[in-house]
Amino acid sequence: MQFLTLIALTLFTSMAWALEADLSGNVEGQWRHTKNNDEAKEDLFQDWNEENFYLLYGNLNGKLEFASSRIEANWFVRYSQSELYDPQNNPIWGDRPYLATRIFTFPNKLVARDVFQLQYNKQDGNHQLESVLNKFYYEWDWDENRFMIGRMYINYGLGEIFNPLNPFNQPTGLTSIQQVAQGNDGLSFTFYVNENHTIQFLLLGDKSVEGYDGQIDRTLWAHGEIQATDKLQLDYVVGEDQNRQKLGGQIAYRFEEAMVFSQVLYQSENVKGDPSDNLWDILLGYDQQLTSKWHLRFEGGYQKRDNDQVTTADNFGDRFLPTEYFVAFANVFELHPLFKLNATVVNDIKSGFTYLIGKGTLDIGHNMEAELFGYVPAAKGDSADNPAQKLVTTDFGLALRAFF
Repeated sequence: MQFLTLIALTLFTSMAWALEADLSGNVEGQWRHTKNNDEAKEDLFQDWNEENFYLLYGNLNGKLEFASSRIEANWFVRYSQSELYDPQNNPIWGDRPYLATRIFTFPNKLVARDVFQLQYNKQDGNHQLESVLNKFYYEWDWDENRFMIGRMYINYGLGEIFNPLNPFNQPTGLTSIQQVAQGNDGLSFTFYVNENHTIQFLLLGDKSVEGYDGQIDRTLWAHGEIQATDKLQLDYVVGEDQNRQKLGGQIAYRFEEAMVFSQVLYQSENVKGDPSDNLWDILLGYDQQLTSKWHLRFEGGYQKRDNDQVTTADNFGDRFLPTEYFVAFANVFELHPLFKLNATVVNDIKSGFTYLIGKGTLDIGHNMEAELFGYVPAAKGDSADNPAQKLVTTDFGLALRAFF
């Protein structure tokens, strides 16, 4: 912890004194009251009823500019407190924290491809502290090309609820956490083929798959972006990642006030011979500003289940969403220039599982917001094939955030 703190403080102090430095960030506190799913108590030994959960987190982002290069870093700190971290006399779970704590802090894993272990995590009694340097890279530009090395964010793909084309940064459309991204260790080279076509080549390393005493699992990846016309954009990805070969693409067409897009991603079986299925992910999306005060977004998709994957307490056999099929409608209503309402419904058309999300966000000035939110599993289908659905809790809470 002392070493990580020293790195972060040294980095941000040097940036603050530099002539071309830029510092920004956010801080947020949350309180939420949560009610457990009865099936989680009965079937998964999550034997708790109702609890309060407290969360305080923040980001500090620094950027140091040179003539044709820059250094950028982000320091993320999160403190959470709840009795769910300290189970009492659970005959199966022992003293491990209840799984709901991972849902509340999604994404729980702040580094998607990890070699350097620039993070600290300690859980003691009823609280947990995390300190993560989840971005720290050097970037050099020349002749309209770009080279990056270190821990970086990788942002592309239009999916906000499901974004299979980008396995390096999970979408956070279904969470109450803001301003969070996942870091990836390695290097990147972006080549500008012409004014309409760019290709980003990635070489990443990950020791979390095999364990830190084992070898580094490599990612060899290419993401291309083609601006075919003023309204039509094509993306493609190809490479090997997480011991699977992958190939996919995205097509997006923009109208004056709307956009339609689609993604397809194929994943091979595990290249090291571990039990696995080949996988398909499909996403269809539509986004429109219906009126000056009403924004609508639709996403529907399919993620094939890996029936050969070993089910553990960490994954319950699921890859991302606790569904195989889904449709989602997300609405943003501006009821007042200072107040907006978010309403989202997600439905698993196969099992019948339905999830409702409501948020009311008030701009209270001085770069601060207050938010009331609720997350409700309104309907439960047959969850025998989707055990992760049993973990979904009913939550109501309040958040206060500030940006600087």
